[in-house]
Amino acid sequence: MPKLDATGFLESLGCAHILYFHDDSKITKDTEFGFIQKGLEKQEHCFYTTQNPEGVLSKMKEFGIDTEGCSEFLHIVKIPEKFEDYSKMILEKVDGLPHDSQIRVISTHYFDFNASKKTDRMAVIEQCVEDDYHKIKGSFVCSFAVQRITNEIRGRFLNQLLDSHRAIVIQTEKDGTEVFTLP
Repeated sequence: MPKLDATGFLESLGCAHILYFHDDSKITKDTEFGFIQKGLEKQEHCFYTTQNPEGVLSKMKEFGIDTEGCSEFLHIVKIPEKFEDYSKMILEKVDGLPHDSQIRVISTHYFDFNASKKTDRMAVIEQCVEDDYHKIKGSFVCSFAVQRITNEIRGRFLNQLLDSHRAIVIQTEKDGTEVFTLP
């Protein structure tokens, strides 16, 4: 059976709010950067949120993205180190997205989700994005490193996020890729 191409799946969804669970391996960056690269080729505004903008730009260059040549359309958004500061910032950024242009967003979440309070707040943020999704002309991929979510709350957190997304990609280097669309 051929390996499923996660970037191709993301492309096939068109405008969608997508949940992406991964193991933060090389294939994670291949998927995220491949998705961004395809958007840049179409001159879509591409946003990538990260706690390490310089590191991401360097990795994008290694991947083959012309970060200087695409600077008009590539937007690297620095996110705060603390989750509590992140939640307010991300909702403000969503409100500020260009509504007249096609966009792509990879929103990374490299926080330790080790308390129900954090997962509950993240679920509220995701629902706010979904509630206003009709204003966004593009795709919004919410990227979570599975190992950063403690086992005790992982199932509950996944269930919380299902209501606010239209598709799920689960991808690990060991097990490959699984995709699901939601009603």
